[in-house]
This record gives sequence, C-alpha cells and structure tokens, in this order.
Amino acid sequence: MWIGLLWIVGCYGISIVVLHILFGSRKGRSKKQAKVLLVTKNNQNQIEWYIRSLFFFSRVKGSQVTAAIFDEGSSDDTLKIIERLSHTHLLEFYHRTDDEFVDDYLRRHENEPLIVVNLSNREDLVKIPIVMQ
Repeated sequence: MWIGLLWIVGCYGISIVVLHILFGSRKGRSKKQAKVLLVTKNNQNQIEWYIRSLFFFSRVKGSQVTAAIFDEGSSDDTLKIIERLSHTHLLEFYHRTDDEFVDDYLRRHENEPLIVVNLSNREDLVKIPIVMQ
C-alpha cells in the first residue's frame, strides 16, 4: 500500500516539475497580442459571457487581448453590463449611433491585427478568438 502511494505522489511530483519546465521556458517569449472589436446591440444575455471567455482563454493561452466594444444604441442592460466589466477587464467602450464610427475606427487601426465581430450576426461569432494559436 505504501509503495503504491509513493508511486502516485512521485508521478504527481514529476508532472509538476515537467509543467514548470515547459511553462517556464515560455516566459522569455513575448506575448501575442490581439485586438478585438465587438459590435453589439441589445446583447445583454450574451455580452458578459463573450467578454469573460475572451479574456479567460487569452490568459490561459498566454496572450494579451484588448477589446473595443462599439454599441449601436442598445435599449436593454447591455451598456450596464459593459460598464461593470470595464472595471475588471481592459475594455475600450464606444457608444455611438452614427454608422461611420466603425469605419473611422477601422481606418485608425488598419495597420494592427484586428478581429471585428458583430455579436448580432451568428456567422461572425466563430471569429471570436476563444482559442488563440
């Protein structure tokens, strides 16, 4: 019984050492950066999950994410949720009703890698970089 217990503890200890070696070698590398523009309107049921999962998975993968959120005039609690999350996450928030704002934002950031996701469009949801390479 003691020999089995020692084997289990030993294997556990070796796996911890291997993980520290693997992840310790990543410290010297620069973190990947991604910028995501989320376009939203009346997405109170999904917006918190999108933002939290975006930042959670970026931390897990060792990359940095900045999110810009453009609200097209929500009439539900989307704005309140984004405001609350902006205290704990790196968010740029824009609330405008003019259509040219997104085009201006894209022109200002044309030299940066930028992922644009319209949260009201189901086809765009696959662009959210949940698992970044």
